[in-house]
Amino acid sequence: MMIDANSRQVMQLFIEQLSEYALIALDADGRVLSWNVRAQAILGDAASDEIIGRHISEFYKTEDIAAALDDAVTWGRHEVMGHVVGAHGVEFEVHGLLRPVCDVQNRLLGFGMLARDVDSSKRLTANKAETAANAPLRGQGTILVVDDDDLVRTEIQERLTSFGYRVIEASNGPEAIQLLADTPDIDLLFTDVVMPGGMNGRQVAAEARRVRPNLKVLFTSGYCEEALLQAGKIEANAALVVKPYRMNDLTRKMHALMEATH
Repeated sequence: MMIDANSRQVMQLFIEQLSEYALIALDADGRVLSWNVRAQAILGDAASDEIIGRHISEFYKTEDIAAALDDAVTWGRHEVMGHVVGAHGVEFEVHGLLRPVCDVQNRLLGFGMLARDVDSSKRLTANKAETAANAPLRGQGTILVVDDDDLVRTEIQERLTSFGYRVIEASNGPEAIQLLADTPDIDLLFTDVVMPGGMNGRQVAAEARRVRPNLKVLFTSGYCEEALLQAGKIEANAALVVKPYRMNDLTRKMHALMEATH
């Protein structure tokens, strides 16, 4: 199969611009012939004339590199772990793969080296894990939100709906109790502790649990837990989020309550 000029150009540009892996071409003695952008970045953006022709052992600090090259010829490949010394003496932990490059008569022309910056991969994995940990959890179920502030209820309703929950709103305790009676599939009651209308959050929760003992309840308040306990506004071990809270933290708390066994 003939490879046209355009295909060769695409392959060449792909190799040159590949940013995740360092690619280095070596001659049969292990001297650098060419490299891609990632290899150049690891070595400190040095000019090509500072690198081309120099032996790979000057940059790649590992086991006997000559033995590694011989092993690659014998077995067709050789994997190495070591450190690349970049600009200003900065070292990168690198996992490398050496492959011999031969012509059609099986004569050795040189080597190709594929190297991955292990430290960078570790940082990427850690960043992904942190991002996942901070991402809002998707949920399902019906939540009754009780708060006398219209703007607060609207914001909570919009955010919880975007996370997958069905939301019903009440502006005071008596209204919440009526909604609980009319809506049998409510999974969680999210209520402010201090409210007008003749019922506070604890009273709403107590009345709700009188008819639905297994209803999950999450309280919220601008007061700290100790102050609420001392004033008798919540019971010990009640689930509580203190205002101001982040919506991601709220959804995690709700998700945990939803998943908890009775």
